Amino acid sequence: MADWHARLADPDALAALGFPRGVVLATCNRWELVTHLSDGVSVDEARRRLAPRGAARLPYAYLGDGALEQLTRVAAGLDSLNPGEDQVMRQVRRAYLAARDAGRTDAMLSYAFERSLRAAKRVRREVALAPVNASLFSLARPELEATLTPGDTALVLGAGEIGELSARGLRDIGARVVIANRSEGRAREVAERLGVEAASLDEVWADPPRVAALVCATPVKHLVAREALARLRPRIAVDLGVPRNVEPAAARAARVRLLDVDGLQEAGAARRASLQDALAQAERLVLEELDAAVDEWNEKQLGPSIRMLRERTRATLAGVVPEGEADRLANRLAHDPIKGLRAIAREHGVEVARTFLAETGLVRSEPGQGE
Repeated sequence: MADWHARLADPDALAALGFPRGVVLATCNRWELVTHLSDGVSVDEARRRLAPRGAARLPYAYLGDGALEQLTRVAAGLDSLNPGEDQVMRQVRRAYLAARDAGRTDAMLSYAFERSLRAAKRVRREVALAPVNASLFSLARPELEATLTPGDTALVLGAGEIGELSARGLRDIGARVVIANRSEGRAREVAERLGVEAASLDEVWADPPRVAALVCATPVKHLVAREALARLRPRIAVDLGVPRNVEPAAARAARVRLLDVDGLQEAGAARRASLQDALAQAERLVLEELDAAVDEWNEKQLGPSIRMLRERTRATLAGVVPEGEADRLANRLAHDPIKGLRAIAREHGVEVARTFLAETGLVRSEPGQGE
């Protein structure tokens, strides 16, 4: 996972591989690229380009409706280690908006993200999966509550969204919280909002405080070395950083109990098992939204041809029957072909429907058509 984050974090790196249009979803336990493949690039070719050199296996891929379903499940928190965490939906929205503003999306990608986020909101509204602000930290919280006593000091490294959520959770447990960040101004901003203490990373490394718990949530690989752990001497360290902020070997050498994303798998699986009925309801909603999205997209793509079919039928009847009657008959005569066309698109994809339309001369290019 860390390799993907480090190797393909830069959009220019993806463009160099042949992916000028795409949105990267990079979180604590995932790296996914949602892309509209360029002409002539197959799914297998895309997988080969994205794989690390010498990789034994190619990355998995979803195509077409499957890709839209996967994106919707991710946005709704159904594919998360902690089911239903709303933090992921915010991350998906931010990643999409950043890519859109940078000109790395097109009509198809924008539609997919807008529709997926709309479906995620519906799932969030109608199914009780998780409380507000649920995150990976929520899975670690029971262990922290069992380890800490009121007044113990907890140090949070990183003042981003997950760092702020962690600091809030530790404060609510009753710990004395210090939040540190490379940008001290950001740390103080978050600390003031939460009513906790702030420090810069330089201050922490210069004079490490004795802490009972350490929570890491930064993008810096192996930020906390063995020596730093030995000086901080926490009873427990929670590593939510991407890539890993604490090397497991360093934690073992410093005799610090480490709880990282791998260690949270069991807690996530237990929570998923307890939510079986709610998750099944959420999956049904996702499929409903997916069916509606596919029909809507097909209609957008077929709309110009459907209008041409009606216009052609009306032109054929013009002069043969009265004008008002021509409109009525044109709609009636075109009804069955249009119904069949929609069924072909639904069952076999809009490209198959376009093959039929091309043979009949009913293909017209309009803005956004075919993207």
